[in-house]
Amino acid sequence: MRASRIGVFAVMALPLTVSVVAHSLGNARMDRSVHRSPQAPAAQPPPQAPPSSPRWVNRQRQAPCWRVAGIAPQLVNQRWHIEDNAKGRINAVCTDPALTAEKRREKIQEINAQTEQEFAKIIPAKQLEAFKACQAERDQERAKRQGAMAQKELGPCGGVIPPEPGGAAHQHQPGNPSKE
Repeated sequence: MRASRIGVFAVMALPLTVSVVAHSLGNARMDRSVHRSPQAPAAQPPPQAPPSSPRWVNRQRQAPCWRVAGIAPQLVNQRWHIEDNAKGRINAVCTDPALTAEKRREKIQEINAQTEQEFAKIIPAKQLEAFKACQAERDQERAKRQGAMAQKELGPCGGVIPPEPGGAAHQHQPGNPSKE
């Protein structure tokens, strides 16, 4: 009885084993033929571009704002380094438990002001102005494309940006319609 079970299992597993081995040998032969072929690179068919989604068909890639503004690539790299440094300093402020929300806001504003001053030192004013204008325009275009799906803006510490102290607050609560 036991021998018949083993025999049935072997008969059922044999086709699967044969197909796996045949498939792996076929791939190995194809790999070797590709490596052995003495064809010139021009004789190979050109790589096909992946099919583009319908959303991107009519859209061309825009030049980056730094290029539009005429900023040299090495200055852009310096700017990115300054931004990364500022993000690290802001993260340290956000994780400091000794600071109140108001103190955090003040320190982050100081860091942002220092960062802008550092940008002004390395990038000429005219180019920096053109860069910021380009970014503002792209941000507006992006907001239009997102439409109603736009999410709330997150603050530098990751949460939703709280209203400024003394600013107008949201007056009604969900489920309690205002009676005006």
